[in-house]
Amino acid sequence: MEPKYIGFDIDSKNTVACAVQQGRKDVFQSFPTDTRRMQKYLRQLGRDGSPLHLTFEISGEAGYRHDALRPYVESLTVSNPNKMTWIFRTSRKNDRIDARKQAVLLSIDEVPKVHIPVLEVRQWRATIQHRRLLVNRRTAVKNRIRALLKAHGLAQPPHRGRWWKRANQRWMEQLTQDWSEVSGETLWRVQLKNLLEELTLLGGQLKQVTSYLDQYLDRHPGGVLLMSIPGVGPRTAEAVLAYTDDIRRFLRSKQYCAYFGLTPKLDESGLRRRLGHISKEGPSVVRWLLVESAWRVVARVPAFQAFYERVQAGQPNRRKVAVVAVARKLLAIMRAMLQSGELFNESLVAAVPAKSRR
Repeated sequence: MEPKYIGFDIDSKNTVACAVQQGRKDVFQSFPTDTRRMQKYLRQLGRDGSPLHLTFEISGEAGYRHDALRPYVESLTVSNPNKMTWIFRTSRKNDRIDARKQAVLLSIDEVPKVHIPVLEVRQWRATIQHRRLLVNRRTAVKNRIRALLKAHGLAQPPHRGRWWKRANQRWMEQLTQDWSEVSGETLWRVQLKNLLEELTLLGGQLKQVTSYLDQYLDRHPGGVLLMSIPGVGPRTAEAVLAYTDDIRRFLRSKQYCAYFGLTPKLDESGLRRRLGHISKEGPSVVRWLLVESAWRVVARVPAFQAFYERVQAGQPNRRKVAVVAVARKLLAIMRAMLQSGELFNESLVAAVPAKSRR
C-alpha cells in the first residue's frame, strides 16, 4: 500500500487534518482538538494497512502530543513553521491550506524538523527555565526595593559592602517595623515589608529548585566532564547537557554552535560576503550561561585568555566580540569532550577550531 502523509493544523479548539496519498484525492477532516480524537482518526485512517506518516507544528503541547500519537503512525515529525515559509510560499492561508502544506512537504521530505526529546529531558529543560525565571524575578524585586529606598532618601545602606549582606537586610527589616503610627509618611514601609517578604519567598523557592537540579546533575556522567573546565559550574553544565540531549545529533562543531545561536549571520550577494552578529537562535538560557562562563574561563585558563586577547586585538570596543568568540570555542570544546568522554585539558583550546574573525 502507498503510504499516507498527514498534516495536522491544530488550534485551541479545532484540528484540520489533510491526508495525501499518491494516486488518490486529498482527504480533509475536521474534529475537536483532543488527543483521543486524534488517535481515533489515525486508527481509522490506517485500517487499510497503509503506513501513516504524520506532521504538525511545534507548540507548547507538542511534546505531549508527540508521545501520545507516536504509537499510531510509522513516523511522526514536529515541524518548525519559522523555517517552512521559504519552502512553500503562498498568499492564500487557511486551516485546510496549512494542513495540506504540511502533508505535501512531509511527502517530499522537506519538513524542517524539530527534535523532541523524551519526557524526562523535557522536564529537565522546563526546570532549568523555571530556575532562570525565579532568578529574574528575584532580581526585579531587589531593584524595586532599592528604588523604593532611594525614593525616600536612603541611597546607601548603613553597612559597607553589598546591599544584600545580612546586616543590611536586617536594617531593611527594621525599617518596616520602625514607626509608631500609620500616616502618609510611613505608608511606603508597607510596600517595603511586602517586597522583603516576596524576596524571602523567592529565595526559598530558588534554593529548593537549585538543590533538586544539583541532585539531578549528579546522576549525569556529562556533568563531571563539563565541570572539569575551570570556570564552568553546574548551571552551565546542566543547561548544555539538557539542550544537547544526544550529542550524536550534531555531526560538526559548526552545526552544534549554530544550534545554540553562537554562529554569525551570513549576508552574501555576488562577490560581497559579510558575517554579521550572531544569530541568537536556539535556547537563550544556554547562550546566556555560556557567555557568563566564558568570562570566568578567560580569567582561569591561560590558553583561553590568549585566545580572548587575540580576538580583542587590543581594542576595548571588541570585548563583547571576544567573549562571544570564547563562548563559541568553549561550546565546541564541550562537544569534543562529550564525544570522547575525556576530561578537559588546555591543549583542547588550540586543537578545537573556532572561527573568531569577521
